[in-house]
Amino acid sequence: PCGGGGASSSTLAEMTDSVIYDCPYTVRKDGSLTHEHFQLRECRIVAGLRLDGLSDDEIVALAKRDNIFQYPTQTQMGNIAWSMLNRLDALCDEGLVELLAHGFPEQAAQVNLYAMMRVYAIVRELLVDEVASHYRMLDYEFTREDMNAFITRYQAQNASAATWSESTVKRIRTALVEILVSAGYLEGNRSTDLLRVFLDPDLEDAMVRNGDGSWLPAFNRMEVA
Repeated sequence: PCGGGGASSSTLAEMTDSVIYDCPYTVRKDGSLTHEHFQLRECRIVAGLRLDGLSDDEIVALAKRDNIFQYPTQTQMGNIAWSMLNRLDALCDEGLVELLAHGFPEQAAQVNLYAMMRVYAIVRELLVDEVASHYRMLDYEFTREDMNAFITRYQAQNASAATWSESTVKRIRTALVEILVSAGYLEGNRSTDLLRVFLDPDLEDAMVRNGDGSWLPAFNRMEVA
């Protein structure tokens, strides 16, 4: 089960597209990616504080008061903390929170990516539909054209994305590329070589427990439980 109890209902209402009540956690609007990026360092800080026994409200208050993320400005500190707490709730697994806080950087990055797949539909579809298909076909190239084609398809299939402005599309594209780089799928923002990732076994087990075994090919794991 998830620890910490999640955000308050009023905060969730301000954040969300919809709330998943079995954990619970919040499914964020895709446009949130224009300001909510991979943020692994921030997520690890918040995971550590939750494991130390702080409540969600205490973590948010600490973020606002002490600038725990060490940003040059304290604007939006509370929102960032709530966003990171929501990712932890989305994991639905205390062991993954531990891995995120104290695991090796590569392990933590994979856990953070999995949390983002649960929270942001566009991240999930990018990995499950686009990246996984490249792995299945042993196609280890992922180009700017591939990303553009994916976003175009996504906009055609999702009414809320269809109204994105050109500047929003550009920011979403940049955020998605950053996610692939930060999670170890691309070496850099301009790289087109799709790297072979190796799924952490603890994360694989948790994904299967959470009913997300069909997502394993997104982590270059073809044996779907």
